[in-house]
Amino acid sequence: MAYEIIALDMDGTLLDSEKRVLPSSVAAIERAAAAGKTVAICSGRCPAMVTKYRDELPGVRYAICCAGSVIYDMEHERVVAETDLDSAFIAHALDVAEQEGPFLLEVTSGTGIFMQADEMARAALCGVGAYASLYHETATIVEDAHAFARRTDVPQSKLNIHFEDVSARDRCRERLEGKDAVITNAEASSMEFSAPGVDKGTGLVRLAELLGVDEAATIAVGDAENDLAMLRSAGLGVAMGNAIPTAVEAADVQVSDNDHDGVAEAIERYLLA
Repeated sequence: MAYEIIALDMDGTLLDSEKRVLPSSVAAIERAAAAGKTVAICSGRCPAMVTKYRDELPGVRYAICCAGSVIYDMEHERVVAETDLDSAFIAHALDVAEQEGPFLLEVTSGTGIFMQADEMARAALCGVGAYASLYHETATIVEDAHAFARRTDVPQSKLNIHFEDVSARDRCRERLEGKDAVITNAEASSMEFSAPGVDKGTGLVRLAELLGVDEAATIAVGDAENDLAMLRSAGLGVAMGNAIPTAVEAADVQVSDNDHDGVAEAIERYLLA
């Protein structure tokens, strides 16, 4: 099978344990682009947090962002497609979360994220300390992120709730499961919410349609729960060596981990074979 598109998750896949892009990945991506292949990022991050790496990845044009809710053209700096959460669900989710325990709220609207300064200071307590500098670089600070998220005039493609306590996250998810959103666990004690029927898998399928590529000619590479859908929907699912067991089960093959050239291996062995 000749594959035409490869979608790379970021955290735990394209980025190593220190949140860096390995030189081997950059070189492999450039070889793929030179061969006429499409290398796309597929991340839970918003466009502003993905484009931070644009200069390091000149071979990447498209980014499937916000766990599949947004497709962003980095070359032309425009949103190609977007699906938003229901405002009533957002309000309900926040009501439930606020009853379960303290958390850091990350609101995605348009191409950026909106956060509250005092909550950002608790990033390490909420299991996302590795993102603290990225938050400071890319987030727009609002006085009250919870009130901002409840505004019905602010379209939101994704909501991230980072709890201090994993048991609070799990209780919240149990109460919200089956409601009007796709819910996935992330990081140590976080939850991601996107619109019903939207995930990284549907995002990859949508990008393939936009580019006129058959779904069977796609590859997805990932490591975590929010990668399961794209690992299953792609023509070839590739799990990283550091992937969680369910991601390994969902994938067709496995490569080395994110600290040992797994992305380069996936590109060379399967996209450029």
